[in-house]
Amino acid sequence: MTQQPGRVTVGDTLTIVHRITAPPGAVVQVRAPEDSTLATLVGAPVISREGDSVRIAYTVAVWAPGRNDLVMPGPVVIAMNGRVDTLASAHVMLDVRSLLPAGQSLIKVPPRPAHSWVPRADLTVMPFAILLPLALVLIAVLHWRWRRRGHPKTAGAPVPRPLVDRARLDRWLDAGESRLALEHLEWLTRSREDMAEWRRRVDAVRFARCSESELADLVSEGCQHAGLAGS
Repeated sequence: MTQQPGRVTVGDTLTIVHRITAPPGAVVQVRAPEDSTLATLVGAPVISREGDSVRIAYTVAVWAPGRNDLVMPGPVVIAMNGRVDTLASAHVMLDVRSLLPAGQSLIKVPPRPAHSWVPRADLTVMPFAILLPLALVLIAVLHWRWRRRGHPKTAGAPVPRPLVDRARLDRWLDAGESRLALEHLEWLTRSREDMAEWRRRVDAVRFARCSESELADLVSEGCQHAGLAGS
């Protein structure tokens, strides 16, 4: 069992190295110091293999001044065949200096005055002075590109026109659906100015009580004006 050379004071950290013999493939489980008033483990121990032995490095913080015997519990070695072996504890002599003046009673040692507040950060406008011009330049470039490309044009979806021909109109007439045929033919010819008079007659009978023959005649007349040849 060895320790990091050099004298330490209360609150310092030091490294204690423990080397043990362990068979290849064995698992080594380490344990922390027993007396936490003397030393406490700082972080997990570092385990590494060196030939036929295992090196265990403990980093501990020491708390008790003077010369003290620190007991390091022996690690547990688990062999590949399942055998468990708990090694004997090791003893480390710690020589720790006190932070208090030597040769004086602790009651008579005056406390040190409090330190002034340490500023966490200095207030400065330097980050804003650097980042603000860059942000303005970026905004100007994006605005210029947007003005150059112009506003996006949204094209409306075309309204699908129903597929109406004379054969379909005749089938509707044969099925007794004269009003359906008349509505589709009126919609198909809505943009033709020469059939305005015919469309007015359709509007006049749209909600009137007419016979199928009257509506069929009106459909036939509209097909003649629209140029839809008969089947």
